[in-house]
Amino acid sequence: MSSDSSSTRTTRLRQRSQDRRENERKELHRLILDAAAELFAQGGYEGFSLRRVAEHIGYSPGAIYRYFDDKDDLLFNVADEGFKRFQSAQRAAALSSDDLAHSMRAMAAAYVAFGREYPNHYRLMFMERPDLLFQSHQDQAVEWLNALSEYQVIFAAAVQAGVLRQGDSAAMSDTWWAMLHGIVALSITMNFLFDEARTEHLLQTALEMFFRAYGSNAL
Repeated sequence: MSSDSSSTRTTRLRQRSQDRRENERKELHRLILDAAAELFAQGGYEGFSLRRVAEHIGYSPGAIYRYFDDKDDLLFNVADEGFKRFQSAQRAAALSSDDLAHSMRAMAAAYVAFGREYPNHYRLMFMERPDLLFQSHQDQAVEWLNALSEYQVIFAAAVQAGVLRQGDSAAMSDTWWAMLHGIVALSITMNFLFDEARTEHLLQTALEMFFRAYGSNAL
């Protein structure tokens, strides 16, 4: 075997080894985030610890500390992942149609779908002491809030376009958010009553009530 062939083979083996280690690193990182979301939903902030996460996935606490500084850092990364997914879904829905009313309904459906698909992330983001994460990561929290402030933008545009009646678009968007949050919270905490079908019916009923109250033809 020539020296060039031997060198090429060594390089390939080294690259495969590096790729394997990187894949293992990514898999462990994913495993930690998923376990953290699940355990936080079970025990809340006070009952959450890196040691519990390590025990849950069968690793030593030291393995967790190689990726995250402390429990706040780990929970921030879980929430950050959730907000990125949430914002992506909301933006896709907002751009789904040139009809603002249709886009608003699509955003509402995407909001509820996110909460049902990622209930553990939703709890951390909006239900179980989110103030702790906003306080400890204020710079990043600004980006998180952008995902919600986009509602005010589309509501202002809807008022200007005559889809919604003249009024306080910020208050309308807050009412909209409160409505959607309530639906998701019921679906998560009382899923034995609010299954997918009932949640969908509740969403459509709430949307009809909202547009009757705030639509341009509302009294």
